[in-house]
Amino acid sequence: MTSFFKYHGLGNDFVIIEGDDDTVSAEEVIAICDRHRGIGADGVLVIRRRGDVDGYGVQMIIYNRDGGRSEMCGNGVRCVAAFARRHWKAPPELFVFSDAGDHRCQVEAKSSSVDMVTVDMGVVDASPAQQMLEADGHRFEYVSVNTGNPHAVIFELPEAETMKRVGRAANDDHPLFSQGVNVEFATELEGDQGYRVVVYERGVGFTQACGTGACAVAEAAWVTQRMARDRSVAVDLPGGRLTIQGEEGRVLMTGMAQEVFSGRWSRD
Repeated sequence: MTSFFKYHGLGNDFVIIEGDDDTVSAEEVIAICDRHRGIGADGVLVIRRRGDVDGYGVQMIIYNRDGGRSEMCGNGVRCVAAFARRHWKAPPELFVFSDAGDHRCQVEAKSSSVDMVTVDMGVVDASPAQQMLEADGHRFEYVSVNTGNPHAVIFELPEAETMKRVGRAANDDHPLFSQGVNVEFATELEGDQGYRVVVYERGVGFTQACGTGACAVAEAAWVTQRMARDRSVAVDLPGGRLTIQGEEGRVLMTGMAQEVFSGRWSRD
């Protein structure tokens, strides 16, 4: 039996397990994430404490629900930081390490189960030159962004079936994306400094929220001069709002993380 905790960040949900690289197999990740026969989640986060760094550190390994390992997950970082603060008595400021590097986090408790977490997402790379994505008979201009994982930001919001088909085609051995890609569809919010965003996530599909995707949209808006870099960007996802800010060339993401339940998983 393996102990676990269930967390979510704006509906993007995860099973958190203490362990290391070989704690779970790809097949076990798929079984855990199954919403009918398993615990149910968008991914599994395997974590351990780091004693070899200045300050308080937590190592995080990210698995998408298809069993594949991902470099980075913004919502996952927030959930891990909140977990460490609550269960490992970590200080309010701590570091979470992923395959994409280290991320300084600030955790503030809001209720008995909810924390507000600000994550330093580091330097986000984007090119102002828009490129053309052709997939499943559709053509969209997109901005290529790297937040530790790859993104294609499209400043259009077509109908759901079109988004699904384009997102799936972009992740099905597409010549532009040999390792797959997270596809963001964005449209401006009325009367607000931000965007409504739908994300088709690599290895997951449509998701309630994507932290790196929200950062990618903000960076794409800044680099294409759709928004001034000195203004924070509100990103409304199906699961709720993230606030993205630029600070000395780095990107900061703020949003909630909530503990849902805990339990023990049978590996039989």
